[in-house]
Amino acid sequence: MAGYAYAFDPAKAFEGEQKPSFRKVFKFFFTARKQGNEEDAVGALKYAAEQGSHAAQWKLGRMYQTGDGVPKDPAAAFEFFKQVADGYADARPGTPDWQFTANAMVALGRYYRDGVPEAGIRSNLAEAQVMFTTAATYFDHPDAQYELARMYLEGDNQRVEVVQAARMLKSAADSGHIGAEALLGHLIYEGDYLRRDPVRGLIMMMSAERRATDADRKWISSLQEEAFALASEDERRAAIAAVQVQSAQ
Repeated sequence: MAGYAYAFDPAKAFEGEQKPSFRKVFKFFFTARKQGNEEDAVGALKYAAEQGSHAAQWKLGRMYQTGDGVPKDPAAAFEFFKQVADGYADARPGTPDWQFTANAMVALGRYYRDGVPEAGIRSNLAEAQVMFTTAATYFDHPDAQYELARMYLEGDNQRVEVVQAARMLKSAADSGHIGAEALLGHLIYEGDYLRRDPVRGLIMMMSAERRATDADRKWISSLQEEAFALASEDERRAAIAAVQVQSAQ
């Protein structure tokens, strides 16, 4: 998105300074927001985005994605996220750009997976998988690992893809991803193409359900309750005892 329309003049905002640092621009952004001046705040971010700030591009993407201070606009959000992701080769581990880039790829993957017809974004599962795979393997991003695992589980080659999904879910769960822990627990409980361990699977689902946010609790509870109803009495007792020990620690 080139040539943004915004009423922001860096020379006026920064007393004749034609190219203020990104630090100064962000300070201006936060001050303008605090004062309720959203037009100048958004203008400052768009200026920084045009100058190549991935932080500004990511922030604008999130603002247009959620309608934070601007009208909700998935097409604009998509374009800002794409600007960040397109520079992934320049991102370096341990820098803010590393996290912004990984986050942008996850956001793009979800847009490609689901599509947003009203914004002219068509569903493209191949592109979604590219985004999730890059973020999952190159950036080791837990959300991408989780989303990629879900795509694997919807594939046709079940034996290979369930094993691949389990690896992604294990990596994400080890990073604290609650949804990944629940889904991996379900796979272990079911035992399709994996070594079945119903007690361990129940423990993982129950632990995830206990820690889940409102957004995830419903589907995690459904998985856990279905498995709990089918488990033997001994399996249920062993899982409950283990979760009680975890809770007490």
